[in-house]
Amino acid sequence: MATRCAECLNEAVENCEITGIPLCAGCLWYTEDGRRVCERTARLLAAEGVVVHPPSLYLDQLGAAAQLPRLPEPPPLNTQHRNGNDLIALLAGISGVLSMATCFGVGIALCVPPLPLLPLLLGGIGLAGSRGASNPDQARVLSWIGIAGGIGFVALVLLLIVGSLAFGTTTMLTSVFVPRALPTAIATAIP
Repeated sequence: MATRCAECLNEAVENCEITGIPLCAGCLWYTEDGRRVCERTARLLAAEGVVVHPPSLYLDQLGAAAQLPRLPEPPPLNTQHRNGNDLIALLAGISGVLSMATCFGVGIALCVPPLPLLPLLLGGIGLAGSRGASNPDQARVLSWIGIAGGIGFVALVLLLIVGSLAFGTTTMLTSVFVPRALPTAIATAIP
């Protein structure tokens, strides 16, 4: 099986004698003592005072016979296949939207304090893994939505704490952090 040049899409004909990476004739540099090297190694050797010849020197001498063999283009990535990074970002986005809806509006009675931290956690994990997602841009957006939902809740709690401390009241804090007691039946004597 033919290997692809590390620098371009051409078929590799040799490896760099220093780094071992595959190179085509158009990317192969030559030292005065006959070593075949990559461009990066050639620049380092030239900085040390070694005479290095570019690939064009030999390709120009060959003329039309220097047709470089080209390998076919690699197939495009299948973007329809989702992976775990996409799923985590999707869960972060959904939980972030639910966190914003329940803690800031529609269902404030349903807001359980540790629950809005879930989108913050999922958003951080999704953002860290977005590079490996099949659609990195979409994964980043969904992760940021989750992070925004989690940060919004944390900001609301911090504002409640600061407001309670500033005004000397603790009734706002007890309504958020202390569970409400359920009414109990009063025992009555049966005559």
